[in-house]
Amino acid sequence: MPAATRKAVTPGGGPLRGGGPLRSWGPRSGAPRHARRGSATSSPLGRVITFVVVAAALVYGLMLRAWLLAHLPLNSDEAVVGLMARGYLSGHLGTFYWGQQYGGAESYVVAAVLRTVNGGPMGLNGTAALISTISAVVVAAIVHEATRNPRLAAVSGAVAWVWSYAGIWNSVRENGFRQLAVCCGLVLVLCALRLHRPRPTAATYAVLGLSAGLGWWASPEIAYFAAPVGIIVVTSWSRLSDKGTRWSRRIGWRPALLTLSGVVVGALPWLYTNIHTGFASLRTSSLPSTPGQGYGYRLMVFFHEMLPIQLGTRVVPGGAWVGGDTVGEVLFGVLAALIAVAIVRCVWAARTGYRAIPMAGLAAGIVAFPFIYSAIPSSGYWIDGRYGVYLPPLLAAFLALSLAGPVFDSRSLHESGWADALAAAGRIHRASGAPVRRALQERIVVPVAAVALAGALVLTMAGASTAGIPATPRSFLSHWTDPNAAGRQSAHAMASHHIRYAYGDYWIAYTLDFLDPGQVTVSPSPLDVVRWPAMAAKVARAPDPAWLFFAPTKIPQASAAFSNPETGPGGYTQAQFEAFLRSRAVPYRVVALGVLDAVVPARKVSLPKPTG
Repeated sequence: MPAATRKAVTPGGGPLRGGGPLRSWGPRSGAPRHARRGSATSSPLGRVITFVVVAAALVYGLMLRAWLLAHLPLNSDEAVVGLMARGYLSGHLGTFYWGQQYGGAESYVVAAVLRTVNGGPMGLNGTAALISTISAVVVAAIVHEATRNPRLAAVSGAVAWVWSYAGIWNSVRENGFRQLAVCCGLVLVLCALRLHRPRPTAATYAVLGLSAGLGWWASPEIAYFAAPVGIIVVTSWSRLSDKGTRWSRRIGWRPALLTLSGVVVGALPWLYTNIHTGFASLRTSSLPSTPGQGYGYRLMVFFHEMLPIQLGTRVVPGGAWVGGDTVGEVLFGVLAALIAVAIVRCVWAARTGYRAIPMAGLAAGIVAFPFIYSAIPSSGYWIDGRYGVYLPPLLAAFLALSLAGPVFDSRSLHESGWADALAAAGRIHRASGAPVRRALQERIVVPVAAVALAGALVLTMAGASTAGIPATPRSFLSHWTDPNAAGRQSAHAMASHHIRYAYGDYWIAYTLDFLDPGQVTVSPSPLDVVRWPAMAAKVARAPDPAWLFFAPTKIPQASAAFSNPETGPGGYTQAQFEAFLRSRAVPYRVVALGVLDAVVPARKVSLPKPTG
C-alpha cells in the first residue's frame, strides 16, 4: 500500500476521521462489516464450546457462593458491618469501620441490601457476593474495551467470577470495605481505557474521579490500582505520533475539573472525618500491625503463602495445598511460570508502542503488587487470604490481554507468523488488518482462553473439595440448614432466662447482637476488643451482667458456631472465671444456653487479666 494511502486508513480498514490519530484500541465503526462479525472467522463448534465452558463456570461460581452462604456461620467482623448498617438505617451515620480510621463505604451498600432484600446474615454476606459479581462484569468490560472481542471478554469475566477458591470464599465474607475497593479499582481501569476513545465523554471523567474517591474512602488498598491506572491515564493525555515529537492530546480544564470533582464527591466522608481528626487516617499508627513482622517478612509471606492462595493452589482458611503438598506445589509452579511468561511477552510487545498500553498497564500492576502488599503492616496475616483478593481479577484481565497481545496494529499482524500460517491455511484474507485481527483472536486466542477458563474451573472445584465442600451433586445439595442456628439458640435462651445484658469475648458478643437485635445486649469485656463504646457503656450500667463462655462439654461445637477458638472473655475459661468468683466470695449461678454457658454473678465484678 502506498505511503499516502496508508496514512488515511485505520487498522480496522476504514478511513480516519479528519486525518487525526487513531484513539481506539480495537476496531470501530470504520471497520468493514465482515470484520466485526465473529462468524466470519470462528467455527460454530468453537462458539458452542466457549459458551458451554463460560456457562459452566458461571453456574458453578453461583452454586459455590450459595453453598458457602448457607454453610458458613457469621463471625463478629461481619456482624459489626451489619450493626453499622442497621445504625445507618436508624440515622446514626458513620465513616469508617468501628474502631478504625480506615475502611468505609461498603457498609452503606450493606444497609441498602438489609433494608430491601434480607435483614439477616444472608443479606449481609450476600452484599459482598453481589459486589464481587459486579467486579467480574467490570473485568469483562475491561477486556472488551481493549480488544473489542465479546467472546474473549466473556471468558475473562467468567475467569474472574470462578477463580480462585480464596476469592470466592472471601466474596461471601462481608468485611465492610474490601470488595467495594476491588470493584472501584477495576472501574478505574475501565474508565482509564475509555479515555483513549476519540471523544471521551464527560461521564467517563466523572466516573473515573468518583471511583478514585470512593475507592480511597473504602480502603487505602486501592493503591494496588495506581500503577495500571496511572500508566493508562497518562498515555491517554499525551503520546507521540507516528512521526515523532508532537503532542496528540492536551489536558483540558474541563476533564480535569470533572475528574477532581468526582474524587472530592467520592471521598467526601473521608475528607470530612479527617479534617475533624487531624487527618488521623494518614498516620501510620492508624493501621493495625503485628510486632516482629517487617517488610521483608511480609514479602516472604506473599510469595510463600498469599500468592499460591490467590492462584487457587492453596485453600482458605488455613492454606492446605490442593491435591496435597506435592501436587499443589507443582500446580503453583506451573501457574507462576505462566504469569512470568505473560509478563515477558508484555515486555516484548512494548516495542509496538501505543498499542501495548492496556497490557503494559496491567502488567505494571501485577509486578508492583507484592511490593505494595508488603507495605501493608497487617498483611503478614495470610490465613484467610483477605489481603490478596485484589490480585485474581487483575490477573484475569491481564492474562486475557496478554493472550490477545498488541493485535490492534495491522502492520505487525501482517508481518506475524501466525497471520502467515492462517493465510496459508485459507482461514483469513490479507486484504486488511481487521480480518487478520479477528481471525487471530477467534482461531487462537479465544480457544486458548476457553481452555484456561476450564482449567481455572477445575482448579477451583479441586480447591473446594480440599476445603471440605462436597464434590458429588447429591451431597452438595443436601443439608442446607441455618449455619447460625446455634448462635440464635443461645441468644433466644438468654432472653428466655431473662438475661438481657452480658459480657462475652469479641467473637461472641457482636454476633449475638446481630442475630437477635433488641432481645439481648452483649458487649466484649474490657479485656477484649471493643468496637462499639455505646453498647459497652450500656452493659456496664446493667446491675448484674452475665458472663458468657463456651460450654465445657461443647467447646468444638461452640468454636465452629462462632468461628473462633476463644472460650471466654479476656482469655478466661469458665472454670477459671468460676474460681475467680469463689476466691472473691461472690455467689453465682450457671445457666445453660446451648453451646454457651452464662455465669451470672450476684453482683458486678471486674475481671483482671489472666495470670497464665
